[in-house]
Amino acid sequence: MVADSLVYHPTVSKLVKFLDTTPKREKVFRLLSYLSRFLGYYAYRKGYSKETIALFANLKGNFTFIRKAMRFLKPINHLQLASKAYDNKLLDPVLQITTIIRNLAYAGYLTIDGVIFFKLLGLIDAKKFPNLATYASRFWLIGLIAGLINSLRIIYSLKDYEHQEGDKEKETDAKAIHTKLYAAKRKLVWDLLDTFIALNSLDILHFTEGDVGFAGTITSLLGLEDLWKAT
Repeated sequence: MVADSLVYHPTVSKLVKFLDTTPKREKVFRLLSYLSRFLGYYAYRKGYSKETIALFANLKGNFTFIRKAMRFLKPINHLQLASKAYDNKLLDPVLQITTIIRNLAYAGYLTIDGVIFFKLLGLIDAKKFPNLATYASRFWLIGLIAGLINSLRIIYSLKDYEHQEGDKEKETDAKAIHTKLYAAKRKLVWDLLDTFIALNSLDILHFTEGDVGFAGTITSLLGLEDLWKAT
């Protein structure tokens, strides 16, 4: 009976459903990758043994490799999203342009990431295309900047909304507006943290591995939270 209660518990069922799709498992590995990065730096600063530091470094490398495999062909999804945004003539021009740029940039980033994956597999000579990671980070940064502008546009377009008491219809609209505002502000913070990571990967900023790992852990948790709610 205890086993049945555990197996059929709604949370367990939701977890099984959550982990049953590749994008959600990929986000879990993203969290583990950045968490390993953070813990590796923490172990280094606290004077842990070389074996412990190497363990976290190996975990980060393995989790990153698995993520690259899971993201293979993902650029197609972003190309489709960019195409849909282009065809949506009713969309705000700024939101339309930034959505197109963001998804095209992500498609470029993930395409290059796929080539890096082939290099790791040994299908492409490891000495060829030595600057691929830099170009991938540049595409990612462009997509993030477009995302920041997109979120700022949403916030700006909704900031003058005034809630009026006594009108149920307007109160319902106000709740929808506040929900959109919260989502836009949350996404703004999310993209700012990822921009911080991208700028460090391009050596524009020079923060520690621990700082980058901590930022990546936070954004990974934000992504998992959204996916969990949608499950």
